[in-house]
Amino acid sequence: MTLLQRLGDFFTRRVYLSYLTVFIVSVALFTYLQLNPTFADPDAFYHAKAALLLRDRGAITEFPWLSATTLRYHFIDGHFLYHLILIPFVTLFPPLIGLKVATIFLTSLAVVTIFWFLRQLEAKGAFWYALFLLTVAPFIFRISLAKAQALVLILLYVSLYFLLRRYYLAFLVAVFFYVWLYAGWPLVVVFTLLYLLVSLPQLKRSKDWASLLRLDHSLIRHVLRLGLVLVLGVGLGLVLSPYFAKNFYFYWQQSFQIAVVNYQYLIGVGGEWYPYPIVELLTAAAPFFVLFNAAMVVFVVTYRKQPVDSRLFFIASLLFFALTLKSRRNVEYLVPLVVTFAALTFRSATAMIKSWFGAARRPAALSLIILLLAALFASYRYVAEVKESMRNGFRFDKFAEPSQWLETHTPPGSIVFHSDWDEFPLLFYHNDHNYYIVGLDPTFMYNHDPDLYRRWVDITTGRSSENLAETIGTLFGARYVFVDITSNQTFDRNLAQSADFKEVFSNHEARIYEVGTQ
Repeated sequence: MTLLQRLGDFFTRRVYLSYLTVFIVSVALFTYLQLNPTFADPDAFYHAKAALLLRDRGAITEFPWLSATTLRYHFIDGHFLYHLILIPFVTLFPPLIGLKVATIFLTSLAVVTIFWFLRQLEAKGAFWYALFLLTVAPFIFRISLAKAQALVLILLYVSLYFLLRRYYLAFLVAVFFYVWLYAGWPLVVVFTLLYLLVSLPQLKRSKDWASLLRLDHSLIRHVLRLGLVLVLGVGLGLVLSPYFAKNFYFYWQQSFQIAVVNYQYLIGVGGEWYPYPIVELLTAAAPFFVLFNAAMVVFVVTYRKQPVDSRLFFIASLLFFALTLKSRRNVEYLVPLVVTFAALTFRSATAMIKSWFGAARRPAALSLIILLLAALFASYRYVAEVKESMRNGFRFDKFAEPSQWLETHTPPGSIVFHSDWDEFPLLFYHNDHNYYIVGLDPTFMYNHDPDLYRRWVDITTGRSSENLAETIGTLFGARYVFVDITSNQTFDRNLAQSADFKEVFSNHEARIYEVGTQ
């Protein structure tokens, strides 16, 4: 018996050890990435604060902290379930450390969930596929951000399992919670429609032109049941939400205008919404694309033998590859979907693969382990770059000092005009005493008032320097101006040269001006 066979038999007899190993390896990797007191994305500060607000004040339906956006009076928590789950973590630990602990736990659990999914669908080498996920640098970077994405993947894979197994009631419950978890809940509708598409039997011609198709009655019942369950799950998730009925307009903005249409050519949206350069993606995940291409070849050759599950993940992989080229944030879906597609495709083509490899007893597992080792070697440098990105992110105390000054020296609810939209999460985390202008996504401000958005951009980029006090004080209703002096020097210079602004605070990273002081 070869070493490979012994290793496989050992984990086969002790299934719990395979789950524990995947979890421990994942925890070790994600802990290494999270060790520094920084976050790679400023939204982490918002999520920590949102969990604290939900704990202390319950669900809030107005958000005065974003005074010049549609969220001021039409706010819903688009990650409601995620923030509920964060509450124990931000309570038992200092909030930002608790958020890191939660991120490590949820990301590791997401990898274990994908491993569980592959085992349930009897994919050979599920253990190695799970470990392979941890070598794809773009994926581990995106899932390591302190956001809801790990929990989204967990619930998505659980939902897909219930869908494929036709567990209707369980699928309804999963869809309900998916709506509460994530503003991108229409994704589960898309997957359900794709599943129905690949489930349809081959169309049969009939000599009787009155009936073109012969459909199995059990399939008709299944389609009707699934459609009813999907509608009920989504409907209950929307109606029973503490944010009903404001959630309809919010989801229109978040799920369609921001995620699908995306105003990246009109306004300066977050970097995650811009295209992923194909060369950069191929370079950072070369072994991953080797696996993708190999699975594509096998799938095409054995198409007639492929069942519903592999066909579903084939279409989903192609869809999210195209979406990743449109917006780089979709790589967090692309990678697990492709790995799942490969595992299910190879599972259904075992006989053909063995014929290709000749007398090799375990060709698929051996090939996967070789690919895993190649991926580990190729990804070492890129994982180090991910670690560096995490280390050089936003410090826990960034903007803490100017935020504390504002809280101490300004009236409650006074509006602070600030120099960039991604400053909001940090200012808001350190100080909810004041209100701000724009944050979370500039689309919310653009939808509120496009002209106001353009004026804000012109002022903060330094293109406009006339009548600043009147515009900021009257049009925006702000009494104070916050400037990040490390990236907005022109704006800062315009304020410093105006007699209508008085500098009241300054440190190495920011300045605060009072408006209308001669």
